[in-house]
Amino acid sequence: MRKRIAIIGAGPCGLFQLIALKNDDLDLICFERQSEWGGMWLYTEESKTSTSEEPVHTSMYKQLWSNGP
Repeated sequence: MRKRIAIIGAGPCGLFQLIALKNDDLDLICFERQSEWGGMWLYTEESKTSTSEEPVHTSMYKQLWSNGP
């Protein structure tokens, strides 16, 4: 029986985990609230709510060039 792994969130950390585990003998599934991958790093001007009409937290904004020091 294959192990089943669920990844919560398709932001950078969730995507890296999917990549790291993809070659193992595992059943992987990833859950993401938004319709696209990117997690809190996804920025769209169209909406600040998810498809389920819940507010979406994002660290991105229109004129952001880099959020590192």
